[in-house]
Amino acid sequence: MNRRKFIRNSSLLSGAMLLPSISRGADSWSGGQIQHLLPLTNHDSILLKVSFVESQSNPSLHIGALTIPGRRLDTLGRFWSFRAGGLESSQQYELSLHAQDGSRFADSWPLATTPSPDADSESMRLLIFSCAGGPDNAQTESGTWRYLPVTMRQRLLDRALSFAPDLAIGVGDQTYWDQNVARRWLGDAQRQRNRERIYGKYGKFDEDLPVFGSSNEATLTNCQDEQIASLYAINFRSVPLILTQDDHDYFENDEGTDDIVTFPPRNFTARLARASQSLYFPEYMPDENRPVHLSGSDANGASETYGSYRWGSLLELLMYDCRRFITLAGPTAVFVEETAERWMAKRTAAEASTRHLIHIPSTPFGWSAGKWGEWYPDYLQPNGQLGLENPKPYWQSGWFSQHQRILSMLSSQDERIPLIISGDLHAVGSAMITRSGELNFDKPIHTILAGPIGTGTGWPSAVRGSGATIPISMELQEREHPIENNGFSILDIDSDSIQVKQFAWLPTQGLDSIDTLEPFSTFRLTR
Repeated sequence: MNRRKFIRNSSLLSGAMLLPSISRGADSWSGGQIQHLLPLTNHDSILLKVSFVESQSNPSLHIGALTIPGRRLDTLGRFWSFRAGGLESSQQYELSLHAQDGSRFADSWPLATTPSPDADSESMRLLIFSCAGGPDNAQTESGTWRYLPVTMRQRLLDRALSFAPDLAIGVGDQTYWDQNVARRWLGDAQRQRNRERIYGKYGKFDEDLPVFGSSNEATLTNCQDEQIASLYAINFRSVPLILTQDDHDYFENDEGTDDIVTFPPRNFTARLARASQSLYFPEYMPDENRPVHLSGSDANGASETYGSYRWGSLLELLMYDCRRFITLAGPTAVFVEETAERWMAKRTAAEASTRHLIHIPSTPFGWSAGKWGEWYPDYLQPNGQLGLENPKPYWQSGWFSQHQRILSMLSSQDERIPLIISGDLHAVGSAMITRSGELNFDKPIHTILAGPIGTGTGWPSAVRGSGATIPISMELQEREHPIENNGFSILDIDSDSIQVKQFAWLPTQGLDSIDTLEPFSTFRLTR
């Protein structure tokens, strides 16, 4: 039985679709002790991030005859990481978590390593989505759901998992609790009440205190236990999951005004983002083709910011956070640090390495919503359209220059499909980029918006004044104009093609429709 069939037929998917969200981490598999468990694998290693309902002392991971002690991540002993190296590639292992007294927290479960980097691999399936964060029960006084209830998000993810992906990626915005909002809404009583209704349960951050070992630690875990641990629970235990970070993961919205410029992140919000990842989801694992000196990396090559993932000789993924190392240097400003950009260019040019390569940035290519922290200068004009007449305040021209360099590296590939997948815009759609500024592409660059999991019934375009719009400087052929629906994308990748299936859903369609949701758009890209 192949790996995908095994996962489909296992007990990975919970049948308790509509139980209260906090109970999802306490199903019959975990026995109630494991709050959440998120794995990541490569060809020779396994990394787990695990949280427990109660504090633990010296838990361990068992893989066959191997015993891997946990590494404590917090001050109370609820959060632990487990890393096992020296494993065989393309091997399915049985894992189990044990308490200090040797008893099991739960039954064993399967998890597989990936093919070795030089191994021929016929196919793999990728699940990708975005914007899964947000508080539970986030309803305003007017009845609008700011974010979908966690149980609805879980049901969407359960439908996505029913396709038995080999890897899942959540692109940015794992968290929504912007600290600058209180300043922007000062004096607006209704918005302040809504904010307290939705976010007040978490507590408050004190920027004069450290994140760990102070009241900030409880505030952070109150937030992320709900927005991350409760959402994913233990349902991804056999599916490696990568969660990348974008602006809201720094507890800010990307804004540039005379009153506030939110990025690059100030020290405190950067520490919040690092702490969230440390506690809740795996860092990018070391990669011999990714330099250890890239910003956000440790001495062993694990990385928080710039990541890669390899599936044999079939596929390489390049993932990059466009917020942590953003600069405001006018014509030389960048979203991606310069050494990381050089690494991306080198890997993109290494066509003999893999049959396919996909860029996955946190900030989309091909569409603008007129926001400050975009590649594009397009800005909402008095006529209600995006334009350039009134310039976008504090936008940096160097950002678009880097955008052009990234498109150039993608278009320079001779054999591989030039492909970018991103999130951020709370929409699902796809297009082909045929022109960007002075660059014309005889071989179009494919761009995909993966689809948002968590967005509620109040879509951001109502606040921005604009939905996803093609920038004035670009020409796109849209397969599917981005639609503001919840959804996700499934990619089936073989040696010569990538089949893309995009799924979309709105609450007006009814909860039961999620369980049989079918793609609204299907297309195949060929080498």
